[in-house]
Amino acid sequence: MNTSAVSVYPLPLSPEDITADWLSVATGHRIESAEVVDVILGTSTKIRVRVRSDTLPETLIVKGGFEAHSPMMKEMYANEIAFYRLIAPALPIHTPTCWFAGSDPDSHQSIVIMDDLVARGVTFLHAQRPERYEAVERRLGDLARFHAASWNDPELAPGGRWGWLVGRFSDWSMVYAERYLKPDMWRHYCESPRGAAVSVRLHDMAWMRRALKQFAEIEQQGPLCIIHGDTHLGNLYVEADGTPGFLDSQPSKASPFMEVVYHVVCALDVADRKAWEQDLLRHYLSKLAENGVAPPGWDEAWLQYRQFIGYGYFIFLINEIRFQTEAINTAYAARYGAAMLDHDVLNLVGH
Repeated sequence: MNTSAVSVYPLPLSPEDITADWLSVATGHRIESAEVVDVILGTSTKIRVRVRSDTLPETLIVKGGFEAHSPMMKEMYANEIAFYRLIAPALPIHTPTCWFAGSDPDSHQSIVIMDDLVARGVTFLHAQRPERYEAVERRLGDLARFHAASWNDPELAPGGRWGWLVGRFSDWSMVYAERYLKPDMWRHYCESPRGAAVSVRLHDMAWMRRALKQFAEIEQQGPLCIIHGDTHLGNLYVEADGTPGFLDSQPSKASPFMEVVYHVVCALDVADRKAWEQDLLRHYLSKLAENGVAPPGWDEAWLQYRQFIGYGYFIFLINEIRFQTEAINTAYAARYGAAMLDHDVLNLVGH
């Protein structure tokens, strides 16, 4: 095998382009042979590759934009690559071993090569299997440690180490959101099973547009830190020893309470969330203190927690079935719809 003429760029745009030579250059490890054994479609495509190498695991996951919708997701893909290249090595968050992460400036493509967690025997979480209190409590402790490491960090400012991060309600993320704030598109989702799973009081597109604008203002009031950005159950796993793991990050500079409530509402059954959420938030605040952060007072934390329920509701009301199945979107939308009513979110934001 001669890889001297192979470059890591351009990045592969089809599974057939993932060759032993390319993988050798990308990972920096000599690979004698490579065979694609599984292709898992989704927001990004996960391709399982069996390799023959003296220094790498038997199988790797090559994740990237290999589908028809991928060009419109290029900013999202590049953002995840930045997480693996810049954030995961520097801040305390448990993720799979990353062998390569790069974005191609001449195409939509971004690719990360990581350990195959299936081969390692981890337990993957799922939207239709709500979590128990102890599991969410432990994960919030890990998120508190991660958030504390960049809590109101001056390096989040433009020109700082983390200055490249944008807010969750600015730039390309809001351009993406605007695609769904069109009457026909909005009506489509309100008339879908997920829309039927929530109160018709929550079908007001004009309210949603106002709320998204207000979330940007709330975000700027602070506190701010780096968040994982997408902690629903499908992006999480548990190691054999119980250690929580995090996948598929969409990092941003944002309110930590947006991340806390996003995870809590996604993770818990409706009845359990009502019973447990205040204790879980208090636990999170106590873990911030243990990690050297002076946490906000209860009233501030509880208000932002409740306000940002509206953000998660928007995400799963308009999430396309090519990204998550209708069953998953409906499960999350139902949980968020209940939380919206329980906390009277329509009167907390969107005025």
